[in-house]
Amino acid sequence: MSKKIVLRKATRIEGNAHVQIEIENGRVVTARFLVEDFRGFETFLRGRRVEFIPHLVSRICGLCSASHQIAGIYAIEDALAIEVPLSVQALREIVLLGEWITSHAFSYFFLTMPDLLSTQGDAFKLMSSHPLISGEAMALRQAGLRIMKLIGKRSIHPVSMGVGSFPVPPTDDDIKNLYLTANEVKERTGNLVAKIADVKLRRKTLMAPPDVELNFLHYDGSPDSGQQGFQVRDRFGKIKVRFNREAFEDHISEMRAEWTFAKFPYLTQYGFPEGIVVVGPLARTFRENGPLSDPELAALPAVQHLSRRDIVNLESIDVCRLLEIKWAAKRIVELIEKIDLGRVGCQANLKGSGKGIGVVEAPRGLLVHSYLIKRGVLEKMRLLVATQFNNPFMNLLLRDLAERHVDGDGLSQEGEHLIGRCLRLFDPCLSCATH
Repeated sequence: MSKKIVLRKATRIEGNAHVQIEIENGRVVTARFLVEDFRGFETFLRGRRVEFIPHLVSRICGLCSASHQIAGIYAIEDALAIEVPLSVQALREIVLLGEWITSHAFSYFFLTMPDLLSTQGDAFKLMSSHPLISGEAMALRQAGLRIMKLIGKRSIHPVSMGVGSFPVPPTDDDIKNLYLTANEVKERTGNLVAKIADVKLRRKTLMAPPDVELNFLHYDGSPDSGQQGFQVRDRFGKIKVRFNREAFEDHISEMRAEWTFAKFPYLTQYGFPEGIVVVGPLARTFRENGPLSDPELAALPAVQHLSRRDIVNLESIDVCRLLEIKWAAKRIVELIEKIDLGRVGCQANLKGSGKGIGVVEAPRGLLVHSYLIKRGVLEKMRLLVATQFNNPFMNLLLRDLAERHVDGDGLSQEGEHLIGRCLRLFDPCLSCATH
């Protein structure tokens, strides 16, 4: 006997998706994360002048608008060999980190935390039953939005950034307010990390299957790092593959499935499924200058839990978001020292030709824009976003959870709950994934 279970409209994620599980004679036949939206940015932006592209790609997503815009700017600058002042680079990174803060605060407190409280499944009840937590969460989210607005001049879809320059630079007062806001975030998050993070890592309900090879992919493009480029590490932190930005398309391939619009990227040299990767906050813990290398954070019990690589507790993805909020605020304070408001502009020739790749670590993980430009016009575009990278692993986890919680010809109540939580921990952004 065969039965198909469809969990419609997976809740507390960005966008629309279904989970479909087919069970036959008490055995899971398929378990799929179905993404059925299609938006076509890679097609309808062809033929556009490059100066318009960054603002157009920011419309892919309201939560990741700055990430897409900055990745687009980087791709154009790489294609046209445009040199960028250090102050401009610092300002862009601050906007990106502001997006980390607001996105992480929203995801951590309002999308995943209700799973753990008596208000399970309802973010609005969380706000009424836990006003102190909700107040801190809203304050952090608003602080991130304020950082983006101070530098980007809008908290969503920034308008201050350009190719090669920062056409609408912040004022001295903006920088002062930025400094105060970043320090406010540091103080708030320090208190929360100590209270919450260690408790969550004691939960053992969502563990990565021990027999699955894990490939954690992250990128470090910071001039401060001695390890610039892409790195792939195993669960113990050992580097398996390392390659630079120019070699990205030689190392990453994509597979399509007829039942979803979300693609399945993988490491070319390992093939599929051995080459599927994990990106995002957990993968970024391996970065040389990431949260786990921060002396102020290293002594926290939660960080000591994360430093154990023999097991992979998926709850740690959420804890990493909280740690990254504090780390991002500290990084912003460092970047302020590198800003010279007298050196934020340069004339860029946008009528050239070339191929370029722009890479950023967006809140949910790796974001790549690859552009082919001819005489200042976009000829071809390829986008790979964090939810796409994580898509194969999420499908693998769904099957594992379904197999462990089969109840006759259906799923146990606990199994349905864990499947929903598993998806929310990865915080999929489906507008981005189907762009």
